[in-house]
Amino acid sequence: MFSKTKRIEAELDELINIHDQGCGFGDPDALKEHERKIDLLKHKQIQEVSKSNNRIAVFNIVIALVNAGILIYQVFYSK
Repeated sequence: MFSKTKRIEAELDELINIHDQGCGFGDPDALKEHERKIDLLKHKQIQEVSKSNNRIAVFNIVIALVNAGILIYQVFYSK
């Protein structure tokens, strides 16, 4: 099963490839709708990357707090 990011990338590639094949849009509204779908998928892709970055940042903060706790223990309680 694909992860959410991979699925979004696949959908985005599929929509972009329509332009590469030279397929035209007879209706201007159809072109606008197609571009909106591409923009929406790009936005979803950015959101997924942001979520991943936030998780990494929280994990780093937890590691820093554990390290600070160990340092405090070593300074004040070990002899």
